[in-house]
Amino acid sequence: MPAVRAIVREMLESMGFRHFEEAEDGDMAWRMIRDASAREHSQYRLVVSDWLMPGLDGIELVQQVRGLRATAELPFLMVTSQSEQEKWHQAREAGVSGFVVKPFDRLQLQEQLNRVWPDGWPVAVPASKRAPDRA
Repeated sequence: MPAVRAIVREMLESMGFRHFEEAEDGDMAWRMIRDASAREHSQYRLVVSDWLMPGLDGIELVQQVRGLRATAELPFLMVTSQSEQEKWHQAREAGVSGFVVKPFDRLQLQEQLNRVWPDGWPVAVPASKRAPDRA
């Protein structure tokens, strides 16, 4: 999965995002999110998780995230190759905010960011870095 993380990171950087932390697996991701939520000024603003990963999978991770009051509303994007509607329904029920389906491009990621933050991204991103909105 390092390749997917690198692709997502590169795309986010190209859109102006600058601060990232990466986890090797779902268990590590949960520890990072949980620990950061206990610190007032270190909370995350977005989780981008693969569906299939070692330790906690993406569904289990989002369930943990939604179960913690401090992270219950944290935007959570799921990167997946799952195409079955039943699986997507399961993920939505668990609390996934949006999906990025592999293979994906920068515009697809941008569209999902716009969905989870309809009033604007919580980072200062120059308009020139943003992909144009689709009509």
